[in-house]
Amino acid sequence: MAMRWVLKLVTALFALTVLVHGQASQPVSTTVHTQSGPVRGSGSDVLAFKGIPYAAPPTGDRRWRPPAAAERWTDVRDATGFGPRCPGTPPARAGALGLGGPASEDCLTLNVWTAAKSTGDRLPVMVWLHGGGFNFGTVTVPRVDGTNLARRGVVVVSLNYRLGALGFLAHPALSRESEHQVSGNYGLLDQIAALRWVRANIAAFGGNPDNVTLFGSSAGASSQIFLMVSPLARGLFHRAIAQSLGYSAVGPKPRLRVPAYRFSAAEAHGLSLAPDIATLRALSADEVLARMPNTSEPLGVGLYVPLVDGYVVPDDPPLLLGTNNQSKVPLLIGHNADEGLFYVRDSPKTLEEYRAFVSARFPAEFVDTVLDRYPAATDADVAVVAPVLDTDSRFVATAALTARAASNVSDVYMYRFSRVAPSSRSAWGGAAHTSEVAYVFDNTSGDASQFEEIDRTVSRAMADAWVQFAKTGNPNGGGLPQWPAYRSPDYRLLDFGDTVTLRSNARSPQIDFFQRVFETMRTQRSMPTAAK
Repeated sequence: MAMRWVLKLVTALFALTVLVHGQASQPVSTTVHTQSGPVRGSGSDVLAFKGIPYAAPPTGDRRWRPPAAAERWTDVRDATGFGPRCPGTPPARAGALGLGGPASEDCLTLNVWTAAKSTGDRLPVMVWLHGGGFNFGTVTVPRVDGTNLARRGVVVVSLNYRLGALGFLAHPALSRESEHQVSGNYGLLDQIAALRWVRANIAAFGGNPDNVTLFGSSAGASSQIFLMVSPLARGLFHRAIAQSLGYSAVGPKPRLRVPAYRFSAAEAHGLSLAPDIATLRALSADEVLARMPNTSEPLGVGLYVPLVDGYVVPDDPPLLLGTNNQSKVPLLIGHNADEGLFYVRDSPKTLEEYRAFVSARFPAEFVDTVLDRYPAATDADVAVVAPVLDTDSRFVATAALTARAASNVSDVYMYRFSRVAPSSRSAWGGAAHTSEVAYVFDNTSGDASQFEEIDRTVSRAMADAWVQFAKTGNPNGGGLPQWPAYRSPDYRLLDFGDTVTLRSNARSPQIDFFQRVFETMRTQRSMPTAAK
C-alpha cells in the first residue's frame, strides 16, 4: 500500500515537471534538437554550439526586411564553427580594424556555450550583444569566448546582427513595404528575433528561458537601452548589463520622418541615395557599403544606427526610461575610466581642430562652456583634454543619466572599470573603451605582456559579479565589497581597479551639465551642417 502511494507521488511529480517545463528532463549532449533541426556541437565539461541560424538569410529580396524564420533542416547540422560575421563596413576598412574571418549577408547565426548536464538544470542565460558602433563587430574573437562564464553555471549565447547601411537604412519605399509603415531598425529586429529563438530553444541546451540577461559593450550596451523601451522586446529578457554605452542611445539619433540634431530625416536620407529600392537591392553587399559608408565624426554617432521610428523604438529612449514605457528589469551599468583614449587616432590634434571639433559636436550655446570646462592652451593640451571630453560626454554622462532614470522603476547597480593591464597600457595608456570585455568573460590568461596576476583577480571578481547578477538580479555575494543600489542622493558605484572599492560618483557637475546639453540636442530639429 505504501509502495503504491510512493509510486503515485513520483508519477504526480513527474507529470508536474512536464507540465511546468514543457517536457521531461533530457540529458544535454553534443547533439541538441532545436525547433529548426538538430545541431551537433563539441566540447567536454562545456559544450559549444556555433553558427546556428536563428533567422533566414537576409539576402536578395529579404535585404532590408524584418528577419524571417530560419529554414528547417532534418539532417544533423554541424555546429562546431562560427558563422560569418555581418558586413557593416567596406572590406578594406574591416581589414584595418582587424576583423578576421569571412563576412557575408548570410550571417544571422548565434552561438551557445553550456555546462548543463540536463534540460532540467534550467540555468540562467546570458546573451552577449557585440559592439562596434552598429558599423562593425564580431563574436569570434577569443576574448568573448563563453567557456569560462559557462563554467560558472550559466548558458552563454552570442549572436550576429545586421550592421551599417545593411542593418539600418531607412527609405520611403521600404516603409511602404512594411505592414507597420516603418523602415530602418533591421539590426534591432535581428536582436529581437535572436531573443525569440532563445525563448523557444534554450531549454534544450539546459537554459532557463524565464531568466535571460542581456550583456554587451558599446553598441551592444546601447542596443539594450533600445530594447528596454521597445514593446517588441518586452518579456524576452529579465535583466540587463550595459557596459560603456555611448551617444547612440542617450544622445542625438535619427528619426524616421523628421530631422533631428545633426541628422536629416532617415527616410529622406535614404531617398537621396536612390529613388528606387530595387536599384539598391541589386547591388552587392560591398557595393552597398562603399556607396553608403557609416560616417560618424565629429558627432560620434553613425548615420546608420537605431532610429526613432514609432514602432520598434516608439520615442527617444531618455524620454521613456524611468517610466512605465520601460521594461522594469534590474540593470547593471557602467563605464571605463579612460574611454576616450580608444578614439585618440581620430581625435583633434591642434587648437584649431579642437575648437572645430567642439563646435561640430555640441549646440552653439554650449561651445564656449565646453571649452571653459575642458580648456586647452596648446596643441599638447589638446592631446590630453580631448580624450577626457570624449570620456565624460560620450560615456560617463550617458551611463550615469541612464542609471539615474532607470533607478526610478527598477534596481540599478553601477560600476567603473579602471584597471590598466599591460596590454591596455601599451595600446592606449589607460582603461580605454572596450578594455573591460576580456575581464567580464574571464579571458585574461595571456602572458605577462598582456595580463598580470592582478588582472586575473579582477577578472574573476567581475565575472563572478556578472554571473551573480544574471542568477539573481543582484551582483552582491562572494568576496566583493557590499555593492549598493545606485540611487539618489549619493549615487555610489563599485570601482574595479587595482583593488575593488566603493566610491561615489564624483563627477556630478559634469553629468548635470551634459544632461542639459542632451536635452537641448533633443529639442533641436536642425539639418546636418558640419556632420554628415
